[in-house]
Amino acid sequence: MTGLPMKQKSKVMNKKGSYAILASILFSSMMILAAAAVHAAGESAISATAQNFGPLWGRSILAEYDRNLKDRYGIFAYSGNKLQVEEKLKNYMLYSCRDKKYISFESCECNLEEYELVRPENFFEQIKDAVAYDAKPMPIKYSAEKNTEGGGSNEAFSKRYIKNQRIIKTLPSRGKSGGVGVSALVEKIKESKSIGDLLNDSAENIYIFRFFKDCMNDRNLGETYFKNEIEYILTGRLDDSDAKQKVKNQLILLRNALNLTYLYSCSEKRNAALAAAELIMPEAPLLTQALIMEGWAFMEARNDLKLLYAGKAVPLIKKDENWAVSLENLLSAEYGCDADGKPVSGSESDGEPSDYVVPRKLEGKTYEDYLKIFVASLPRETKKLRMLDLMQINMKYLYCEYFLISDYFIGLRYSVNINGKIHEFNEKY
Repeated sequence: MTGLPMKQKSKVMNKKGSYAILASILFSSMMILAAAAVHAAGESAISATAQNFGPLWGRSILAEYDRNLKDRYGIFAYSGNKLQVEEKLKNYMLYSCRDKKYISFESCECNLEEYELVRPENFFEQIKDAVAYDAKPMPIKYSAEKNTEGGGSNEAFSKRYIKNQRIIKTLPSRGKSGGVGVSALVEKIKESKSIGDLLNDSAENIYIFRFFKDCMNDRNLGETYFKNEIEYILTGRLDDSDAKQKVKNQLILLRNALNLTYLYSCSEKRNAALAAAELIMPEAPLLTQALIMEGWAFMEARNDLKLLYAGKAVPLIKKDENWAVSLENLLSAEYGCDADGKPVSGSESDGEPSDYVVPRKLEGKTYEDYLKIFVASLPRETKKLRMLDLMQINMKYLYCEYFLISDYFIGLRYSVNINGKIHEFNEKY
């Protein structure tokens, strides 16, 4: 280019410089694209690792469910708290990524609150699954070293009670009351066309009569702190004797009201009561008749209760052939005989009186059937809390004295920060 004019030399050099700049730009772009591709591949690998392993970290937590709680009550739940679960998740994550130098674990956070076992939706979901899969209770072997503190005597069920305030204050039902409204139940029975109108075949009601005892049936559940567990669910009394007695009182009230309804519907018995009233107090026969019929219904109710505790049946709404106590029995106090006046000597059962009058026809509902009617009329929240109470009491008594149902969860929601990106997961039983 020595022979070229200066102007032409300048043009040639400018053209070469432009090519060099263009080549540099193209090379830089290619490098940027390559780096982006490498970065995207790395991010994809990190994301794939997180998505593949992330659910396993949560499922590893779920795998630590309490075996005794599952075997005895058919419930899947694990024990822990936020800090413990986050620490376990971190350890699982570090173990999974120990050979992956391109992954940097920064933080982990979990939320357990929505998965608390004591939440109604969570508890009833577990109950529903246990019933659906026909879970059977497996008794826990009693260990004296794990006995609950401050309870009653361990020598006899009838003396079992809990007065230790530290235990009482940790019960799920603490401060909550509620029970069966007998008056409302009587009206419902009168209006019902069939027993199906009174019973509720919900999962929790089926569950109660599979996993808890009553005073007439231990259901082969092995050792428990209370014997009268369903009676506790109905009454909330932390004394076995008190719980049974309160259910007795409720049965007496129910049968008395239904028996009185029958008496007023039966013209023969109503007229017999009026005739007796006119002889006893002619000055006020109607008032006396009402008193006689109330006493008659009450004595029949007491007899009904004895029949139920003897394992016999009593119909909700009686017919003439189901009526046991005669007016002569009432007025002469001849109690403990059959329909022909012959004495009856039943067997003693759990301290129950053995004398009762046998009607001409035995039919109707057993003690368990009456309990089912009571349970069906109990508020759902009350049932839930008292079932949880019994679970906690028995697990303390038989398994671990520090057991608290509030420490148990059925799932977890968690997020992990990997290489600056948040990955979220949600796992439950």
